[in-house]
This record gives sequence, structure tokens and C-alpha cells, in this order.
Amino acid sequence: MVDNVIILAGGSGTRLWPASIQDRPKQFFDPGTGKSLLQMTVERAGEVAPRATIVIVTHVSQMERVLDDCLKLGAVRERLVILPEPEMRNTAPALGFAVSYLVDTGAADETSLVLASDHLITPVDAFARDVWKADTLAREGYLVTFGIQPTRAEIGYGYIEAGDAHGEGRLVSSFREKPDEETARTYVDAGNFFWNSGMFVFENQVLWNELARHEPSITETFGDIDSLPFEQRRVALPVVNREGISIAWKSGYVDQLYTNLPKISIDYAVMERSDKSAVVETGFRWNDIGSWDEMAQLTEDGIVGEAGDNSYTPRDGRPKQPAVQVESEGNYIYSELPVMLCGVEDLNVVVKNGRVLIARRGRGQLVKDGVEQLRAGDYEDAT
Repeated sequence: MVDNVIILAGGSGTRLWPASIQDRPKQFFDPGTGKSLLQMTVERAGEVAPRATIVIVTHVSQMERVLDDCLKLGAVRERLVILPEPEMRNTAPALGFAVSYLVDTGAADETSLVLASDHLITPVDAFARDVWKADTLAREGYLVTFGIQPTRAEIGYGYIEAGDAHGEGRLVSSFREKPDEETARTYVDAGNFFWNSGMFVFENQVLWNELARHEPSITETFGDIDSLPFEQRRVALPVVNREGISIAWKSGYVDQLYTNLPKISIDYAVMERSDKSAVVETGFRWNDIGSWDEMAQLTEDGIVGEAGDNSYTPRDGRPKQPAVQVESEGNYIYSELPVMLCGVEDLNVVVKNGRVLIARRGRGQLVKDGVEQLRAGDYEDAT
């Protein structure tokens, strides 16, 4: 099984506004389980990799929230290391930072599982089986991603074109960007295209070598840490302990390093360029909860919350707020205040963080556009 887990928790998601806002993004969102998506991800990592070091990469502005969520967890928190980034530079620099840290601790030849902090995955035992398959391929020198069998012609996800079978998975023929609807339908009909989950398994040294080959500015930057004498390196990344959780605290030295890094995803930087990419077709249920439409469906399917329950139980223990519907149906309500709907159908109604969203079901992707309009209109505090 994998030796390490890297959790990317530096997002600033907008598609679940207003539950996800700039200073409290989606990874801190409780989908109705009593735990945040981040907490659920850490616990999942602990189950599938019971001896692994778990590295959480986040932005320094979110570090205290990450720490607060993690301190509520059990024994798994003793295996956590938090790496705060001074700037958000997308997933390739974040992984470069994490892998550089792991290599520095002697884990160059070990494998790492990369997880997003805001995905929902069930059941855990099926996920563990697929992680084992990916780990097997990674130990052969492949960069392995998880391909989700598409259930619809989705335009919000990238796609992976799978090629020849190899071991526990398949080699990757190509990565495709988010398509238009017609192209997405051709992918689904072809049968060998999968949604790109954004999760990976690799040997740390293999990923580092591929970064050096395809995006050398990243490895050259973090190589400055590796080239320091050990004593100076500890000054660059001093590790402090907060109630059992290790934090490789940011320093002026790391701040300076980040000014030299590109803003680029790991897909663009490595996966789409590498000849070492492989994919494991998954047997678990995956959802990135990318819209309120997805959240409504998950609730109605009984995956989160209570099936058919259209009211919201606040995390702070206040009583459940009533949701009254009069001559109304097909509506999803997530609210921290009482809500009444009269004579309306097929709406998502969200009241959270002093903000209100009302959207037609099926049009959830428009929320991101609305947030951008708020920001363009100088309403940054609202987002």
C-alpha cells in the first residue's frame, strides 16, 4: 500500500457559493455528514494507508482552519504534516513542494497518493482496492491517475483516453480538456474515455524526475532547499508541533522561492506530456460536489444528509431550521435560517454565511459566473 498521502487543500472554490466563500472554501464545507470534506478526506487517507505520513498542502491564510478541523480528528492526526504555501500557484508547485519535503525526509523511493481535499468518495473499501492497483503500477515507474466511468456527457470535467491494458490498469493515450456537449457525447459513446478525477499515485522520485524534465523551473526552485546543508534546510522549513500535528512553517526563504514558480496544474506540467502516464478504472463512487445540483442529487440519493430531508442542521449544534414548502416540489434547501417556498418548483435555495442563492435546478454551473460578476462589481466581500 502507498507509503505517503498528499492532500491538496488550497482551493478557493466558487461553485458552492455561498456555503463556499473566499475565506472558507469548499474543503471546510459539511455536506450533511457532521464533518467537513477535509476531515472526511483525512480519515479516508488514514484508512487506505494506515501507516502513511499524510501531508496537507494549503495556503497560509487557510492554515489555522485546516489545523482546527484536523485537531477534531482522532489518532490519524499524529501522522499529519501541514505545509503552508505563501502563494497559490496551482497544483504542480504544490506537489513540487510536498514531494520536495518528502524527498528531504528520505522518502524518494516511496509512493504517494494525491487526493483533493473536497471530493466525496464511497465506499472506502472499493477505493482502497483501486489505490492498491494504482500503487502496483506506480512501483513500476508509472504516474497513475484514477479514471471515473462517465455516467453522462459532462462538460465540467476533463477526460482521459485509455489505451492498451497494462497490469492493473491501462496506459494513457491522451488527456482531453473540458469538452463541449457534442464532444463529451462522443467520448461517452466511445467507451474508453473516463472522467479525470485529479487524483494520482506515483513514486516520489519518478514525479520529481518528470517535473525536472517537463517543468524544470519547479524542481530548480525547490532544489534550492535540497542543496542547503541540513542545518540551514531546517531553518528554511522549521517544523513545529501543534497538539500532535506537525507544521513545516513558512519562512521568508520559502516566500522568496515562490516568487520564481509558475502558475500551472500538474496535468499541464507533467501528465499531458509524460510517456509514463497510466490510468486505473475505478470501482468506487466519486463526486467532486462541483455544484448545488450535485449536492441536491447526493442528498436525494441518501449519500449525504438524510434522504429526502430538505433542511439543514448547523454544525454548531443549533436546532435544525424548518423548511416549509406550500404547493412546491422538486426543490432543494440548504439553510441556516427558516425558509418557506410557495408555488415554486425545481429550485436550489441556499442560505449560508449571511448570503442567499436561488438557482434553477440544472443550472448550477451558472453560480461561478455569478460570483465572478460580484467580484467584478466590487462586491469582493460577498464572495
